[in-house]
Amino acid sequence: MPFTSLEFALFFGLALSLNWAFKSGPFFLRYLLVANLAFYGLAAPKFLPLLVIVALANFWTVRLMAAHPDFRRFYLTLNIVFCLSLLIFFKYFEFLISTFDSLGLLPTTSALFRLPEIVYPVGLSFFTFQGLSLAIDQYRTPDPKPPSLLNVLIFVSFFPTVLSGPIQRYRQFSAQLSYRRTDPDSLNLGLWLILSGLFKKVALSSYLSESVVRGVFQVPEAYSALGVLGGIYAYSAQIYLDFSGYSDLAQGVALLIGVDVGANFAAPYLATNVRDFWRRWHISLSTWLRDYLYVPLGGSRQGSKSLNLLLTQTLGGLWHGAHLRYAVWGVAHGLALVVCHFFLDFKRKRAAKNPGSLNHRQGTSPLGQFWGFFLTFNFVSFTWILFRAEDLNRALEIARAAINFSRPGQGVPLLAWLIVGLTLGGQVYGQKIKEFFLKRQARLSVPALGLWLAFWTILIIKLGPPGVLPFIYFQY
Repeated sequence: MPFTSLEFALFFGLALSLNWAFKSGPFFLRYLLVANLAFYGLAAPKFLPLLVIVALANFWTVRLMAAHPDFRRFYLTLNIVFCLSLLIFFKYFEFLISTFDSLGLLPTTSALFRLPEIVYPVGLSFFTFQGLSLAIDQYRTPDPKPPSLLNVLIFVSFFPTVLSGPIQRYRQFSAQLSYRRTDPDSLNLGLWLILSGLFKKVALSSYLSESVVRGVFQVPEAYSALGVLGGIYAYSAQIYLDFSGYSDLAQGVALLIGVDVGANFAAPYLATNVRDFWRRWHISLSTWLRDYLYVPLGGSRQGSKSLNLLLTQTLGGLWHGAHLRYAVWGVAHGLALVVCHFFLDFKRKRAAKNPGSLNHRQGTSPLGQFWGFFLTFNFVSFTWILFRAEDLNRALEIARAAINFSRPGQGVPLLAWLIVGLTLGGQVYGQKIKEFFLKRQARLSVPALGLWLAFWTILIIKLGPPGVLPFIYFQY
């Protein structure tokens, strides 16, 4: 049930009405759990038991760790193995079997592993990681009073975030269940985020997908180098608009319910190096990987910092799917982070030796910042090819076509270039645009606000192409 569908609009209208009816009463948490389970049940009814199983596994892990502190590590390890086994089975089982077959490792027994096509449960990666964060945090710093089953079920199944995040942390989330945001500023921000998310997804991302990206990535030989390059930049804009649009919608919907799930993007394409990019892009996943993978591996304090970075990013790439191209994408970003950290460490050491130098006092020059942005944006955009291309060979073909300026072919519409520019400009001036809308919305009466929202919603729908594709990150 995508946020852009009529079905969700009807569901959320009813859910929001009931939310306001129950928000001050003793039955709010029970109502919220019913709403969460109803939403996921409508979106993926066959996998609703799986969602509950993941929640129960983490709930009982926390309870057992509290009851038997001497066996805390054992219970946590068992839970991690169980949850990751579910993820591996649904996401990587067929990939692993086909890999073993191709290597000749299962010449006589592979038939025993043949199963009907496995359908991937939507949201599995997100709610599994969310549940694991609860258990791991309780292991690291136990609460005197373990969370209730009701709170854990609500946390894992929270309907604004269950399909594609942002990935929540239990303590920040649970604190808001007892103190729910109902102030006018939060409601105003929630409405703006919903409009922002709809505009990004329906009007901009959908146009780029159907009018530019699909053609360039399916038939790159029909396009000139400039046309292929336009398709690459268009996909870079599309995946940002698509996923940040989803995140805006999730945050806006949650704010209207009374919970702040936090921003998931912070103008990532303005980053001036790869490390900066990963502090701005998919923040909830990058911080999850940092806290629960990179740090346990030793982070920058133990062992090899470079190896830890490379391993974390490679596994982060494989988190997106059971394809070699995702692993290559992760390795590429891991190597880029290693180079970036080496360069920044070198600059810090040099500045420490010359604390009075001009560069140390003034920081990076505007020209240096521009080149940092230019290199980072192009690196990120070209590595996104691995996400959209059907395989590694096609990805390499598209990358080569983009730099072969002697090839003939068609270009891409001027509007596509304008939307790419608008995507970058929106990140530069996004805060000012948001403040402009928030100030005007805050002055409107309730009837006027209703007309205002209806006007922008209808305009966004009219600007978009017929039909809206599913969000890209639903497949992850």
